[in-house]
Amino acid sequence: MTVSNESEKDESRQVVFDRRPLWMVILDRMRRGIVVAVLVIGFFILLGRDAPEGLSPEGYKVLCLFFLCVCLWASNVIPLSATSLLVIGAVPLMGIMDASQVYSFFGNRAVFFILGAFVLSGSMIACGLSGRMSLWVIEKWGHKPRTLMTSIYVFGAISSCFMSEHAVAAMLFPIVTEIVSALKLPKGKSPFAKSLYLALAWGCIIGGATTVLGGGRVPLAVEMLEKGTDGQSTLGILQYSQLTFPMIVLLLVCGWALLNLLFKPEIEDVKPALVDLHAKSLAQGKVTYQEMGVGAVMGLTLIFWFGFGEQLGIANISIMAIVLLFTLNLISWKAVEPHVNWAIILMYGGAIALGQVMASSGAALWLAQKAFQGSVTSPVAFLLTLAVLSTLFTTFMSNSAVIAILLPPALSLCLDYGISPEVATMTVILPSNFAFILPIATPASALAFASRHISLREMIVSGTLLSLLGMVCFLVLLFIFWPWMGFQ
Repeated sequence: MTVSNESEKDESRQVVFDRRPLWMVILDRMRRGIVVAVLVIGFFILLGRDAPEGLSPEGYKVLCLFFLCVCLWASNVIPLSATSLLVIGAVPLMGIMDASQVYSFFGNRAVFFILGAFVLSGSMIACGLSGRMSLWVIEKWGHKPRTLMTSIYVFGAISSCFMSEHAVAAMLFPIVTEIVSALKLPKGKSPFAKSLYLALAWGCIIGGATTVLGGGRVPLAVEMLEKGTDGQSTLGILQYSQLTFPMIVLLLVCGWALLNLLFKPEIEDVKPALVDLHAKSLAQGKVTYQEMGVGAVMGLTLIFWFGFGEQLGIANISIMAIVLLFTLNLISWKAVEPHVNWAIILMYGGAIALGQVMASSGAALWLAQKAFQGSVTSPVAFLLTLAVLSTLFTTFMSNSAVIAILLPPALSLCLDYGISPEVATMTVILPSNFAFILPIATPASALAFASRHISLREMIVSGTLLSLLGMVCFLVLLFIFWPWMGFQ
């Protein structure tokens, strides 16, 4: 038996010869290092030049560092978190600002709120509550192909209102994979399989924009807004959802219509998938004390976030919710830790620090004036330019990086264009959620593409259509709903 197993392993091993020229192989292996080296050399060349007129030497150094970070964030040749750490270490070393002041930017409320959101959503996943809920929803409403797709789409959207959209996508992915496998849908050829995976991605992305809980980009933007206006402007947790809700409803309808138009189901019977899901649901047994406890803490936290967030502070509520989970012995750190994305937390801390340093050094204002003034003459054109740039940038990089890049310059020009900082902030935040076009835009899209049921061309075409519809939905907010709400 042992010999047989070993022979089977030997047969499964394959030796692949790379027939490319040696120089091409070496360049391929070293491409990340080469890109980093080119960017760093370019950074030091720029740093050696004199500051342009109207910009202080410290401001010019910050601007050079800003462009280096933009290139690193966009190319992703090193992790986003490493780029953010570069900011925190480089600013004091370059003599731009005192180290203690730079480090204090990292320990802001947004970082602790994001940590709390990760721990809370991780608790729901670790105890099995989120998986139980998703199975129940799909089994309850997924009796036909279209309703099955719709149940995944809607559940992903609603769950992402209260949990990290990345966590929801990761939770739903194995369930969708199990459905596709049970139905024996051919890889790359089944329109229904394509619709299921895109429903997972689009639902999570759209739902994640509804509240501040879907991801860290909104707390990041709010923190930068407060820092950039010396605390005179902010966006409340309930206010953000009120200002966003109509666009989310319209975009959900547009996404659902696109899925039905572009990917019509080729099957009529989904019973095999429902049988598998039912068996998995039965295997979970009854709802445990741990699940009920975690659900109760999550519900209580939501009540305090929406009802008392402005008075008590959403970061403070998050921290106390975590303490309550551990005090009641509902969760262990070992179970939660895999769901806490420390790289994202570091990314946000560094992005906030860079934005604050740019604002205080005058680099953000100088850059905004050079980029917008003269070519963008009216407040409406300014807002439309911001929205378009936010949508384009989020296609190629993290939406958190988009906010870190666009928001400081945008806030610096609000007074010149007669626009409230809150409107400019929302104009950057919302289009940065239209991460539908490329897999690199967000983990939810990457998961859908990783299924190998969707080609890159299909993702680009369908994602571009949805992004264009998203921009139309945003314009409804900008020109109709926000003025009606008195938000101008």
